[in-house]
Amino acid sequence: MKILIIQENGHHDSNRHFRECFCMSRSLEKMGHTTEVWGKGHDNFNELPQWESYDLILNFENYDSTGWVPTLADVRTPKKILWSIDAHCRGMTPFTDTFYTGKYDLILQSTKDFVDDNSVWFPNCYDASLFKPCSDKRTLLGFCGSLLNRKPMLDFLTQKYNLKQDIWVLGEDMVKEVSSYGVHFNMNLANDINYRSFETLGCGTLLLTNYNPQYEELGFIDGENCLMYKDINSLCQKIEYCIKNPESVDEMTKNGIELARNHTYDVRAKKLISLCTGKEL
Repeated sequence: MKILIIQENGHHDSNRHFRECFCMSRSLEKMGHTTEVWGKGHDNFNELPQWESYDLILNFENYDSTGWVPTLADVRTPKKILWSIDAHCRGMTPFTDTFYTGKYDLILQSTKDFVDDNSVWFPNCYDASLFKPCSDKRTLLGFCGSLLNRKPMLDFLTQKYNLKQDIWVLGEDMVKEVSSYGVHFNMNLANDINYRSFETLGCGTLLLTNYNPQYEELGFIDGENCLMYKDINSLCQKIEYCIKNPESVDEMTKNGIELARNHTYDVRAKKLISLCTGKEL
């Protein structure tokens, strides 16, 4: 298939190649498909694509604040698909408006709670070519990401358990830091399952995350390949268990690495093509 992926280029040189458009492009091309990435900030942005020359148009743009993404309403490509990655932050209205205005065929929904008749659950994932385990575990407990609503919890864990905070560490440096943790603390913003959940496993690090039943549907099992907490008391209990039981941490970590193989961009790319063709790959 000839596939166009629409998404603004990354704003940071250090993690631009981690952008969804490039990760999915790499996986689709490994399958033998031809891809082109187009959007604001890319070198080809000033040249409009020949829309109807593509078999599939994928719109990954979630934050078009200036209206640069064309509606595509008059484009008669066999398939037009929209990926709603951040509905848990923005709500569904922007994505629903884009879907109907642009006459899309399907929404890929990263947050299961927002799935409706126009969408399918398409969980986040990670690029196995970018995230790899390492044996240099210098830090027992860490967090790598943005603060947002997490600051009070992070500060509490830093004071009580010496949590290492790597705030706004990006790209290869982010992979290096997460790979150095024995346990990676995670706190999803809402009812989502964020990228950190999958990237942590890909780094060969034990995931410690807030409970969400959707994790279980994806193969995450508390105490087997990850740890989940429901409140501050269970969070502290899980951390203290890790401190006292390093062998158990190692075993759960190994199981997490195995689980991660089910949640790569390569796996999601196959699912995407199956949705377009109606054939299981």
